[in-house]
Amino acid sequence: MVRSFGDFEFDDQRRCLSSAGRRVRMSGQALDLLSLLVERPGDLITREEIQRRLWPDSTVEFDHSLDVTVSRLRAILGDRGATPRYIETVPRKGYRFIEPVSAKPEGGLTNERRPTWTRRLATYAAVAILAAVVAVLFARTRYDKLTPGHAPRSRPAPRSSRARPDVKAARMPSGPIVSA
Repeated sequence: MVRSFGDFEFDDQRRCLSSAGRRVRMSGQALDLLSLLVERPGDLITREEIQRRLWPDSTVEFDHSLDVTVSRLRAILGDRGATPRYIETVPRKGYRFIEPVSAKPEGGLTNERRPTWTRRLATYAAVAILAAVVAVLFARTRYDKLTPGHAPRSRPAPRSSRARPDVKAARMPSGPIVSA
């Protein structure tokens, strides 16, 4: 499912966040926290629930780890200042995602959503094929000029039924008969 909020889109199946069509780099715990918050926008997510989801079997200093993860997530979202846009802190209780979230199912890629690498690959392949065709055509038209020892192919001159008495025929060492 792709969830849109503000300038962002979060694909929870692919576990990636994008802004203006560009992927935003995030760590695993920040992704997990964002996923949890956007699943239930407007609901209070308690610190205990976050601990169970993000650090289920861990004995780390939970409070500090959660504070650091929330701080990183806010920095990624550009959510700074006294009036947050995305994540609201409810002191000693938890966090609430306050930006409206719209969800749409992931249904096949359209042309607009096709990954940019496939467009680039198709463009490069088309240019390479075009360059190869041009090179072959150029080489073929220039073959006779570029290779020494090969005369351009031409049609033999039509023979006349009457022999000219002033022209004598001679045989060249390579074989063809040439008029002298």
